Amino acid sequence: MIDRTEKILEYVKNKDVLDIGSVGQIWDNHNYCYELWNIIKKYSKIAKGIDLNKSNDKDIIQGNMETYSFNKKFDVIVAGDVIEHVDNVGLFLDNVRKHLKDDGHFILTTGNIKSFMIHFKKESDDHVLGYNKQTLLHILKKHGFKIKEFEYTYGSRKHFNFIKKLFGFKWAMLVVCEKCS
Repeated sequence: MIDRTEKILEYVKNKDVLDIGSVGQIWDNHNYCYELWNIIKKYSKIAKGIDLNKSNDKDIIQGNMETYSFNKKFDVIVAGDVIEHVDNVGLFLDNVRKHLKDDGHFILTTGNIKSFMIHFKKESDDHVLGYNKQTLLHILKKHGFKIKEFEYTYGSRKHFNFIKKLFGFKWAMLVVCEKCS
């Protein structure tokens, strides 16, 4: 089982990176702590973010990645726990592909709908669709991505106790993609 942050860091160091969903989620009028943006910003050469939610960070644009145009391409695009919130996944993936350099990497993470632990997780009301390995890989391939790496993770959780590790196996998924030629 890999640590998602460490894996993402392997790809974003000294790169031009777009982070989708940079502000994080807002639950019960409180911001959910989203550490990934801060890590990407610290270790990448250039970091841009996009989120539906407004941010005071000048590097995060308020917009929808289904339709937003940056008029540039990125070395790496990260969508950490975003795809399950997207209304039109096809538009989203096509736009990600449009903004990815030919030799770039698209990294996404999402919960695994087949995980035993997912049934006990408090879901936010804005989840549109859940994914398992087969559906996620299928939709990525359909929209012009080839899979470079696939791993199960414990998601964005920093610590799991023994019981959660035992039953939380395959809680979330991490996929690293490249553009098909």
